[in-house]
Amino acid sequence: MKGLILLANHFEDVEALITIDMLRRAGMTIDMASMNNDLNVITQSNITVKADILVSSINLDDYTFLVIPGGKATFETHHKSAVTKNIVKHFNDKKQLIASICAAPSILGMMGLLDGIEYTCFPGCESYMPKAIYKNQDVVVSKNIITSKAAGTTFKFAYEIIKYLTNEDLAKKVINSVYYK
Repeated sequence: MKGLILLANHFEDVEALITIDMLRRAGMTIDMASMNNDLNVITQSNITVKADILVSSINLDDYTFLVIPGGKATFETHHKSAVTKNIVKHFNDKKQLIASICAAPSILGMMGLLDGIEYTCFPGCESYMPKAIYKNQDVVVSKNIITSKAAGTTFKFAYEIIKYLTNEDLAKKVINSVYYK
């Protein structure tokens, strides 16, 4: 099982890095794909992270799930990016897991992928999903889509991704290994 996480400049540090860490603790492979022309990506708090691969070099068929962290990158890059939308469409067409957190569910909302299903997002981003069913919850799982509210819900977000892709026992083992309560 191999996942892809899209990193554009000004992604939310916690949402990406905790998710990557937890998924790797669960034994999953997750490639950090830079949306830039080089591997260096700047987080929302101005930390440089070196991605594993350029988004321009990926073969989407190598991956079984997609993760999109939120942050300013959602509005500065992903909303305007045909590349992001094509990647999301690829995973959705194959009914593979798409997990997005904070502002990132708005990408799915703008594409109509949340129409008629339950979701959550960072407060204030609901306007991007007028035909979706907002739930004031930390994490919502609907069909092949997992959405989460914000940086503070990242551990629960990662837990639900692990549970969805493997099983609840492994998800509990991983979350307990970091003493998250």
